[in-house]
Formats: sequence, C-alpha cells, structure tokens
Amino acid sequence: MNNKKGSVIKEIRKILGISQQRLGVLIGSQSMVSRIENNKTEPTDHTILLLCDALNISFEEYFSAAFGKKKTT
Repeated sequence: MNNKKGSVIKEIRKILGISQQRLGVLIGSQSMVSRIENNKTEPTDHTILLLCDALNISFEEYFSAAFGKKKTT
C-alpha cells in the first residue's frame, strides 16, 4: 500500500483544522478515517471522492499530492 495516501488525508485535514471525528461525520465513518490515516486500510475510489469533497479538494489535487504527479487523461 502507498503509505502516502493516508498521510496526505491527515495532513490536509490538520491544515484545515478539521478533527478526525468531524471528517468521519462528513464521510460516514470516523473509524474509516482513522484506518486510512494509519494506513490500516486502502481507501476505495468512492471513499477518496468523499474525502476530497469533505476536504474541499479536487481528486486531481489529492492524486498529485499522494503520488507526486498530475493525473493524465
């Protein structure tokens, strides 16, 4: 698993001043947020989209931060 996926979510969440509990409410599961941030589970595409929406970032911004490159079409 790419360890950067969870750390990107955690970093953005902290920058925005959103608690893990609040982000969990926004996506439907605080335990899922915890597992993703601690790299205990791989987020599905759907979960990534929910997280991006809750954090007000585009999927492309997330992808670039997590993988160090822009998504190509």
